[in-house]
Amino acid sequence: MKNVLYIILSGLLLLVLVVVIIGALLPRIRTETKQCILDAPVDVVFAIVTNNQDWHYRSSLDDLEIIRTQGDIEEWEEIANGVTIRFKTLEKRPYSFYSFEMDSKMFSGEWQATFEPMEGGKTLFTATEKIEYKNLFYRLVGYAFLDLNKFMTTYQEELTARIELEKAEQ
Repeated sequence: MKNVLYIILSGLLLLVLVVVIIGALLPRIRTETKQCILDAPVDVVFAIVTNNQDWHYRSSLDDLEIIRTQGDIEEWEEIANGVTIRFKTLEKRPYSFYSFEMDSKMFSGEWQATFEPMEGGKTLFTATEKIEYKNLFYRLVGYAFLDLNKFMTTYQEELTARIELEKAEQ
């Protein structure tokens, strides 16, 4: 009986050690870039992306509260699946560039987007998200459950749908 208990405890300890080693080897910083062509001019796309009051088209959000606005700098909190993330505008260059920082219990980071005009009144939209996990445990959880590519793809799909809705309303 003692040997069985020893084997079980040794196995659990080895499993924990392997998980910790894997977590330590995972990069602390994750970066994901997504690009799409949107069927709207840059001013329309920029206005939608930077308007935090119009957030209901984003299915991943439960709530968004604007904390403070001072000129082009805005601070807000988004709640998604019970997790609160705080944001603050870093830079806003009309119709060409927008960036903000973000901070949560699990990670901090930055999101930035460029808006490039294309023929036919379309926009090349490129977004890059860079996050840094705050500790080893959050890094493991983040890599296991936080699919940045999926989040960014969903955002671009919902942005496309929002643009189509705006065009239909005109």
